[in-house]
Amino acid sequence: MKLSKLTYIAAGICLLASSCSDYTPNGYTEEPTLPVVSSMEYTVAGAANHDVNINWTLPADNDVTGCILYRNATEIENFDLDPSRNYSYTVLGTPLGEEVVYTVKVKYADGKISTGKSVVISLPEETFAGVNNLQGSVNGRAVTLSWTLPSQAHRTGVRIVTNGDVDKAVLLDADATSYVLKAQPMEQTLNYGVEVVYDTYYYSPTASVEETIPYMEPKMLYLLPEDAATYNDLTDDDEYAAAQWFAAQPNAEFVHPSEIANYDPAVYSVMWIEVDRVGIGMGWQKLPFASDDCIAALKDYSANGGSLYLANMATQLTVPLEIVPENMAPTVFGDGNGGSGDDVWVINPNLGWDFKDGADQGFYDRTAHAVYEGLTLEDPNGYGYPTLPLIGPGQREDHNCLWDCNIYGKGSYPDVIKNFEVTTNSLVLATWGHVRDHCVAGLVEFYSNPTHGRCIANGLAAYEWNQNSGPNPYQANIEKLTENILNYLK
Repeated sequence: MKLSKLTYIAAGICLLASSCSDYTPNGYTEEPTLPVVSSMEYTVAGAANHDVNINWTLPADNDVTGCILYRNATEIENFDLDPSRNYSYTVLGTPLGEEVVYTVKVKYADGKISTGKSVVISLPEETFAGVNNLQGSVNGRAVTLSWTLPSQAHRTGVRIVTNGDVDKAVLLDADATSYVLKAQPMEQTLNYGVEVVYDTYYYSPTASVEETIPYMEPKMLYLLPEDAATYNDLTDDDEYAAAQWFAAQPNAEFVHPSEIANYDPAVYSVMWIEVDRVGIGMGWQKLPFASDDCIAALKDYSANGGSLYLANMATQLTVPLEIVPENMAPTVFGDGNGGSGDDVWVINPNLGWDFKDGADQGFYDRTAHAVYEGLTLEDPNGYGYPTLPLIGPGQREDHNCLWDCNIYGKGSYPDVIKNFEVTTNSLVLATWGHVRDHCVAGLVEFYSNPTHGRCIANGLAAYEWNQNSGPNPYQANIEKLTENILNYLK
């Protein structure tokens, strides 16, 4: 028996037979005379009776090659033939009080497919109790929330949503009765909503409070390796150029790993870590900030509300800092001398450009994000869409250190970018300039959670601080993008 689990807010509970001939997958021809699935039924399971198991059996015909499962006419699973011909699919997070149709069509040799057989699932609505006595208080740039939990059964968590942005929600344990949100934005009145989570996928009505953080002058840090007493001792030209620019910014200070603990994240709210070296080798353990003491200090700084800007090869620190899981380390890497070229290296904030007019994959326009404020998007290479130029013709080192999203697949989401974002609690802000689909994540914002603070990782090779062949005509874009990122993370 094949078992497939989907973490999705989806459908179920009455049996329905239907031809469902209004949708047919590409490459197949529907034949109404072909045998369809049999014994298609459902069961409701789980402690709270929210999980729906759909079962079916394929015909005994020798030409059967597998089957396809659809949710509301959208393909969600394509099964190969199982010798038992018995299948089971588990739907988690079934919505309450809604109907969703699940349909199975049988695949046959020579590109034939049967008509569909369906179940329509509709669980009854329920009322979920929320928190009581929600209180908020401000101390510096930290907001402390406290509440009383209800006694209703099947609580699995507590969710905090700021200004209604569920993508950045903080998920706590089911018994949590307080939480401190650190490094909150200043001079803004923010709405903090607290919801009780039931059976993992259901939320109570929201209780909320509003708090305002007064203005405090934020400062920023640049991390120097221990072997560089000052930024003038940096040996790589790109790292030196970046640090030299940083030194000229207001409220900017340099720090060594052994000194991180002396800097309060509430005051020094963002730290820039830049690594861009020829021949350094792949792997975060080869970075100059890989010692146990440095990683521990960075974890503590981040957990206490400090924001991190990880640039170039420093994106690999997302692994030891537990911002991404170990199996999702950056895999596209270069540390060679590079070469010369006549084109302009650009980055693309229009993810999935080929799908902008409607398709089964998503189009994500990130141009309105704060990191692009005051920057002019252009198309110097004639790609047919606006991009951000970062380095002009001449010698370029080609030091990518970013994520190939194709490795992780699309899961139950429209495309690999959305799957990457949901899996890593992030927002992809740019890919390679020439990419029209979703293959790589090069500039990524990782949202904060109870373990770490906010982080932006920039592993795009076009982000090179010193062009070896002469002045970079787009140096101002490098500097403005950096300024925007640092200001956004303060």
